[in-house]
Amino acid sequence: MMNHTAHYAVLATPLFAGTTAVMAADTAKSTEKTQKRTVTLQKSGKVLEDAYVLDKRPNGVTVGYKDGCIFVRYADMPENIQKQFGYNKEEADKYEKKLDDQKKANQKAAEKQKAKEKKQKSEQDKRNKQRQIAQQEQTVRKLELQLEEAQKQLKTMEDTVSQDRGALVSTLDGNQVSVDTPWGFRANSSARTSAVRNKLMKEVDTTSVKRDNKAQDVIDLKLKLEAAQKTLDKLREENS
Repeated sequence: MMNHTAHYAVLATPLFAGTTAVMAADTAKSTEKTQKRTVTLQKSGKVLEDAYVLDKRPNGVTVGYKDGCIFVRYADMPENIQKQFGYNKEEADKYEKKLDDQKKANQKAAEKQKAKEKKQKSEQDKRNKQRQIAQQEQTVRKLELQLEEAQKQLKTMEDTVSQDRGALVSTLDGNQVSVDTPWGFRANSSARTSAVRNKLMKEVDTTSVKRDNKAQDVIDLKLKLEAAQKTLDKLREENS
């Protein structure tokens, strides 16, 4: 342990039970190194090796030792030792009250800061939730538009399949085909021929597959929209 130099006149005094302790009174002339002793604290029985006085305060002294330091209040010392340190109960009480007031002020400031941070977090959480709601509303609206468009496309495909099937039936009856479709006007003057029937059958099959796929798209979009709406309702409920 490093040596400590202080302006103290060292006193060996029975402050602690069972041995001696190093006591000091300020003196501006002494430049001797602080003496060290092994001492035992009277109240707790704690043993301090290489003990010496580090600091003196209105309510007690700080004693350094081999493993660190410890504060001993004058109120815990015998009266004769208190006198040697110039203990003044009124000054000690004022000092401790000042420390207690400062501690309370620090606690109050810490509580105020904690409350402020809690409020800021709550407000930030609310803003985040509002942003989530706005984003979810956009998602719902986007799905609604996609579903509306898909339903329109499905209706067009269903009408086309119906028309193509009607044209196919006409060829089987031997009638001339004249059918309007979403892709323009189609006319067949030789509706009896096998080539026309095969072409119509192929168109019906192709459009039917597209229609079925689009119908599945509509079902999927409805499910997505339902899930998105539930999420939006939950977010709104949590934010209310």
